[in-house]
Parts: sequence; C-alpha cells; structure tokens
Amino acid sequence: MTPTSPIVRSVFAPAAAGLVLLVVAAGSQGRPAAAADGAIPVAPRLLPEQTLVYLRLDDAQQFRDDFANSSLGRMLDDPKMRPFSSDLFALAAELFQRVGNEIGVSLDELLAIPHGQVALAIVPTRLPEDRNSEQGRAAPKDESPEAIRERIERQRRLNNGFSSVLMIDAAENVDRLLSIVERIEQRMLDSGFVRREERVDKTTLVRLLPPREGRSPVEYFQRGGNLVIGLGDYTASDVLDRWMKTSRERSLADSADFAAVMGRSIGAEAEQPQITFYVDPFRIVERAIKRGGAAALVWPIVEDLGIGKIRGAGGSMFRGGETFDEVTHFHVLIDTPRDGFFGVLRPTSGETAPPDWVPADVASYTTLHWNLKATVDNLERIIDRFQGEGAFDRQAISGLKRSLDVDLREDLLATLTGRYVGLRWLEPPVTLNSQAQIYAVQVTSAAKAEEIFGRIRAKRPNDFTPEIVGGKTVYFLRGGPRNLPSGFRQPEPCVMQLGDFFLFSDSRVLVERAIRAASGNVARLVGEPDYALVSSELGVKLDGEAPFLVTFIRGSEFIRQIYEMTKSDDARRFLRTMGENNPIAGQVYNLLERNELPPYEEFKKYFAPGGLFGYDQPTGIHVGSFTLRPLDP
Repeated sequence: MTPTSPIVRSVFAPAAAGLVLLVVAAGSQGRPAAAADGAIPVAPRLLPEQTLVYLRLDDAQQFRDDFANSSLGRMLDDPKMRPFSSDLFALAAELFQRVGNEIGVSLDELLAIPHGQVALAIVPTRLPEDRNSEQGRAAPKDESPEAIRERIERQRRLNNGFSSVLMIDAAENVDRLLSIVERIEQRMLDSGFVRREERVDKTTLVRLLPPREGRSPVEYFQRGGNLVIGLGDYTASDVLDRWMKTSRERSLADSADFAAVMGRSIGAEAEQPQITFYVDPFRIVERAIKRGGAAALVWPIVEDLGIGKIRGAGGSMFRGGETFDEVTHFHVLIDTPRDGFFGVLRPTSGETAPPDWVPADVASYTTLHWNLKATVDNLERIIDRFQGEGAFDRQAISGLKRSLDVDLREDLLATLTGRYVGLRWLEPPVTLNSQAQIYAVQVTSAAKAEEIFGRIRAKRPNDFTPEIVGGKTVYFLRGGPRNLPSGFRQPEPCVMQLGDFFLFSDSRVLVERAIRAASGNVARLVGEPDYALVSSELGVKLDGEAPFLVTFIRGSEFIRQIYEMTKSDDARRFLRTMGENNPIAGQVYNLLERNELPPYEEFKKYFAPGGLFGYDQPTGIHVGSFTLRPLDP
C-alpha cells in the first residue's frame, strides 16, 4: 500500500463497496443485540449543515433481510438457481480478495460487519489554525517566488477542499471492524504518519497526522458499537461534538433545503426508506471552480446560467412490501423564477396513454411532454448572452434553413405539439444489440408535417430511399452501421409518418410491427393487462399531480436479453477468447460452463413490470420509479 492514499483506498473504498454489496449477503443471520451505549443518532444530525454529498443506509441488517425477501433475493435462493448463485458469490469473493488481502478481511467477513446505520458523506474541508510541527514541517521554508506561488496555490486548494466521513454501526461486530482499522493504521504509521489521542468524555479520538504538508489527516473514534472515520481535519471530531451535543454549529438536519428535499422523497410509503441520499450541486461546483483557480473567469458564467438556483437534490429508496418490490424517489429543489439554464427546462403535462401503434410486447414505453417554444426562447437568450446578439439566429435558425429548408419557429415549433414517445423492443433473434427503438414526435397537422418532410427530402434527395412496408411508405436513410459482426443485429435507420406522429427507428421489423398495431393486426400496449396494472399504480404514486413523464418498463424482457446472450454460442466464444487475456472474463466463462441455467421461465416469474414518472412543481422537479412485486412463484 502506498502512503499517498492509505485511508481512501483501504478504508473508504471497501466500506463503500460493502454498502452496495450488502444486498448479496445472506439474510439468515440473527440480529445482534443493541450496543450498550445506545444507537448512533441519525447521520444528518451528526453532519455539518453545509454537507456536500450524503448517502445513508438506514439499517444494514434490515436491508439484508428485505433483500432476501425481494424478487432477486428469492430468485438467487431458488433451489434451481442455488448452484449458480453460490458460484456467483464465490466469484465476487475471489475478485474482492485483492482488496481484502490489503486490509486482512474476506468478502464474507466485510459483509457481515455492518448492523445498523451506515453513512458516507463529503463535507467542506476545515483547516486548523495551527498544525503541530511534528508533522514534518519544521524545516525552513523556501521563500523563492516559485515556492511562494506554490504555497498560495496549495492554500487555495486546501481552502476549497473536500473531506469525507464514514459512519458504521457494527453493534457486536465492532471489534472485528476495529481490527481492520488497526491493520490499516499500522501501515500508515509505517509510512510516516504520527498517532495522537484525545480523550473526550469516555471516548478516545485518534488522529493520524500526515508526515508532510499536502496530505490530509485521518481521525476516528469508537463509541459503543459504532465507528466513525474522517478524512480531513475536524471530521470525526465534529461528529463526536454533535453526538455529545457540545457543538453550537447547525447540522444537516437543520438545513431547510435538506428537509425540503427529503420531505418530497418520502412519498406515500408508510415505512422508513432504507436508503436516502442528498447532494448540494451548487456548492460542489463552487468549490471545484475556486479550487481550480478559474473562479474569476468561470464563476460569472455559472451565475449567469442560474446554477445557484439549485438548492439541493436527493432521494430515497424503499425495498420490500406486499405491492412493490422497490420504490425510488428523486427530487431537485429549484428556486423561482426559473431563468437562465432553468428557463430551458420546461416540462409540461398531457396525454400519457400509448398511441395505437405501440405494440403490446414492447420492453419499455415512454412519453414526455415539453414546452418547446419556451425552451427555444430561453436557449436563444443564453446563447446570445454569451456569443453576442443574433448568434442563435445565425447558428440555429439560419443553419437549419440552409441545410434542410426548414424554419425552426414557423415550421417545427408551429407543427410539433411537444409530445415525445419512445419505445424499445427486442428484435429476434436476441443479440447484444437486439434492442430496436422508435423515437416519435407528435404533430398538430399531418398534412403540414408531410409538407415539411417533403421539403427536407427535396433538399437532401440522396439521403432517403422510399419503400412500401405494411402498406405504408417508409423512408430508409443512407449510411448508418453496416456489415456488423456475426451475432449482431443489422440496424436499418428509417423515418415515416404514422397518423399524427413522425417516427424514427433503427429497425424495419419494429416499424412494420408498429404499422400492424396501428391497423389492429397486432395487439396494442394500451390494452395490455401489465400496462393497465402499472398505469393504475402510477396514478396512486402521482397523488393528483399532472405528470410530464411516464414510462412503462417490462423488466423481464431485459432479463431475457441477458439470459439469451449468456446461452448463445457467440457469447460463450467471445468470453472464452477474452478470458485468454482477461482473468475476470475467463472466470465468468468458467462460471457459465459449470452451471446449466434453468429455462428462462424460471427467471421470468421473479420479475414484474414497473413504471417511472415525473412531475413539475413550483419548487422543483420530482422523478420516481417503482417495480411491482411479482406473484409468489
């Protein structure tokens, strides 16, 4: 281990990985007894008000239990899948071994340690007034102009730096966690760090001071069954002050912006969210710009764009329950009025039901409504503000007129309703690029749209080849991917008008299927039971809000693509060839060769459809998603 990043690489990275990998830990372990000193307060009460990034797992053991009862957890525990899932975990453990050897812990041991709250945060760096000379800075300073400039640059970076905090409630496993920390600490001491202790009430605060300037100190303490580690001055010590209620500084929980974002991210669920997160994008950008030394040049641009109107962003994730397998929320808090960059973001609401031409067997369907005129008007103001009056007209409007004989405002904006529809479908046979797509925009007048498209074809006659497909004229575009390797779908880019929609697709087969759906010869999504079920639950989640975004997702179709690819000879040959130079690919190939996968139907029964929605409010934009819980297999 190098001394340049002893704690980041050896503590924070594995701990963050452990936070994610908890989902594959067995849920059969018993819940440890509560720590003697009581549970750690919730992380927002221990972090500073100006926290930049925050991620919290509410209860690691409960999360493991919930995962074991989730669709994926039940699938991995299926007797027919158990040999494969056991080998899969063994492969993950083997890949983790390189990191585990550094810290003296296996993947099983790491996953078993967290019990309750696990939180990770990035906070602004705080600099001490005086740093002890024992850190190796007693040598005389170089007063040359170059050295002075270097010190000024270093000080600016430090003043706008980023520190981090990790909190783990390990309960009765805290001794195992401390043994990992002690091994890392010894390596740091061997590389020149100096250890200092401070007794605060009944808690020992340990500081590991770096051997020379430019490196961050490390702080940590154990209190009951909890361990708090900080990278940077006053990181763990500030947490301890707030825990003991001796700090007079406001916490993240006192932030009105944090409370507003979290309030919108709870949703209608009665349970506590298992995962919550929060980001302060504006302050992150501000510190990054000032740290880089370009504040005088870049900061006025950032202010003109109105990025400061982002007061916070965050969300939550719920897992489990009788109806939903998973629910997520994401909210962006935005100040009014929305001008600058946010004047371009102009969602609106409208019809969400699938048009008649959307086939019933699509993997996903999305509809989006947008105020295109407001977006273009505000985009023009931004471009003209930075590039001079008339720049937008010269670059966008005149350029479009020259190349396609189309006027942006009089033709496109006057004809487009602002509704977009997109869908994905697995074109057989299933390959790596089987996901065929349609992107469509709705028009106010089919005749006007055809007249505009006629002008485009006249301007670019060599770009379009008309063909009759399913009784309709479809124009295939020149160029695009050709002669792809064996095992890949050959895309056929094309455009057509179908009713009051103008479609672009990369698949002749999918366009023909849409034409047949429009004429009633293929089942439509609008009458599909899965869509009706998801649509009804979307209505509940919206709770009266008018959505600008609605998506229907049939996750089993995406699982089918992965399944068919792993079963195909082409994929196996590819992995075998890759494995000759890539150990990981080789191990995956061996994993698949050792285990005969069950029939696809054994996978499909564990995956129910889901949906995604978005709505606009005066205070911000909210996006949520959910996956329904499948019926018991």
